[in-house]
Amino acid sequence: MKIECIDHVAIQVSDLGKAIKLFSDLFGMKFTEPKSLPDLDAVSTIEGNGIEFVAPYSPNGPTSRSIKKRGEGLSVLSLKVANMDEAVTHMEAHGIKPIVRFNSDDKVKGAIFNPADMFGVMVEFVEYEKKHPIVAAQE
Repeated sequence: MKIECIDHVAIQVSDLGKAIKLFSDLFGMKFTEPKSLPDLDAVSTIEGNGIEFVAPYSPNGPTSRSIKKRGEGLSVLSLKVANMDEAVTHMEAHGIKPIVRFNSDDKVKGAIFNPADMFGVMVEFVEYEKKHPIVAAQE
């Protein structure tokens, strides 16, 4: 299996506004409008270089509990793959099964693997054609 590139990294933060301001001020980054993702218990924003901030949607949900337990920081390493089915089969052959698979409306296929199997980092595979739809929408 070949990884095409790092798609993005997600960083869990307690205060989305503070994170956006700091990275914008320090690095000149421009983030998308925050998007509420109640099914994932998250509010998310991403910028064109692949930095995503994820904040809790609810005070007692899994994102909030994760931050309370582990602190803020890297939560997801998202890797672009050419073929999702082959990539998942490769992982399963090594005893690592996805905890979630998805197909989104913007033509992105994905699979998420348990951090317990990946040295504490949630690894996500994504498959899409050229540019990630979120990044393409910013251009």
